[in-house]
Amino acid sequence: MDRERLHQDLSALRTELDRLPADAPGRERLLALVQRIEAQLDEDVESEPRDSLVHGLDEAAAEFQLEHPRAASLLQRIVHTLSSMGI
Repeated sequence: MDRERLHQDLSALRTELDRLPADAPGRERLLALVQRIEAQLDEDVESEPRDSLVHGLDEAAAEFQLEHPRAASLLQRIVHTLSSMGI
């Protein structure tokens, strides 16, 4: 269930990011974070320290909070799901 929810949230976040201008602050960094999460899920192994990944997501959520609240909300859900999965 968590893995399915995470894939749904990642897909929704990609959709939100696609709506942003290509030069929107933080957009590329956030896309890179999404790719790192997807790579970990695809490989089913922890390829990088959890703290690094979660820290990057937390920073992105804070950065997007004011101008892109939907993206920030999705990021917070993703962090919560990853935590419940032990990632």
